[in-house]
Amino acid sequence: MALAGRFDDAVVGLPEMADKLPRGDVTIDLQGITFVNSVGMREWVRLVRILKDRGTITLARVAEGLMGQMNLIPEFKGAVRIASFHAQYSCPKCGAEADPLVDAVAHLLSLRAKNFPAMPCPECGSAMALAEFPERYLTLFGE
Repeated sequence: MALAGRFDDAVVGLPEMADKLPRGDVTIDLQGITFVNSVGMREWVRLVRILKDRGTITLARVAEGLMGQMNLIPEFKGAVRIASFHAQYSCPKCGAEADPLVDAVAHLLSLRAKNFPAMPCPECGSAMALAEFPERYLTLFGE
């Protein structure tokens, strides 16, 4: 399943989507989420509460803004499994910025230690570094 667009006042009723999904484990692609506000987060939390009682929730390609918001809500820790997510990186050599996809499965141990993998700069090829505080993304990976 993939979700896209804005998580805002227009997603009231998002939890009812659970009725259309088969019971059991679910993988949700969240790369297409472009905006999140408090109403959208409330509805997202409600959907996750329903789905976690039915199986494992795996989130793939989580949009950078949604990842930051989920890390502010302790309930997500242990409720979802993050397979991959976008994070804001910057290049110290040329100043380019990007939000590459971080493979959370491959880098799980380093993410738990609050270490992000270096990513190649799309402009100059140098190693990019995380442009934010690691905690903005990593609360969900703590033990």
